[in-house]
Amino acid sequence: MPHDISWDEYNAHQHGRAPRQLLLEALALRRPDVDEALADVPGGAHDVVPAPPVGAPVAVDLGCGEGIEVEVLLAAGWHVHAVDGEPAALARLVARVDPAVRDRLHVQHRAFGEVGDLPAADLVHSSYALPYCPPEDFDALWRRVRGALRPGGMLVVQLFGVRDGAAGTSGMTFHTLAQVQGLLAGLDLLHWREEDEPGTSFTGPKHWHVFHVVARRPAVG
Repeated sequence: MPHDISWDEYNAHQHGRAPRQLLLEALALRRPDVDEALADVPGGAHDVVPAPPVGAPVAVDLGCGEGIEVEVLLAAGWHVHAVDGEPAALARLVARVDPAVRDRLHVQHRAFGEVGDLPAADLVHSSYALPYCPPEDFDALWRRVRGALRPGGMLVVQLFGVRDGAAGTSGMTFHTLAQVQGLLAGLDLLHWREEDEPGTSFTGPKHWHVFHVVARRPAVG
């Protein structure tokens, strides 16, 4: 993020956008019956929230920002631990959430380097956020992410590659293909896309090098 743009400014600008497609696809993979529903909904996955899974599963959203995906998960019946380093975004999220489901929302104001052990989770989600974990904190955070996944739990993340336009930025972490494969070792890969092309960002044109990942911890082992 450029020094003249604050995280609070970025987060506030996110309000009103559609939920990230990667999370919706992951929820559809977890509930195969959602795939049929998507085909009948005008506009596709952006317009549907999957039905609540039985048993009120637990999700962790790391770097949740304004909480767009947190609201999707709450609406689908999940208990959500929303973690972010920006207190203003967390406050806006809490204020927006329907009081009827607020007891299923647990917010933590933590920078990535301050995150301790995470609750056991059926899903760990982090949308374009983990690359902003400083390199010296990334390995410890990743161990906690992997350690939080219950058997059968899903990991839904974006990681930045070394050809990303922001590569080399102080305080950010970038990975080679081989490194990402190492991070995912032992997980079942459900969705994989390597994006390596020009595009746009909040601050203007940018070259994106992003690994879009949905993976699952095996149900046994």
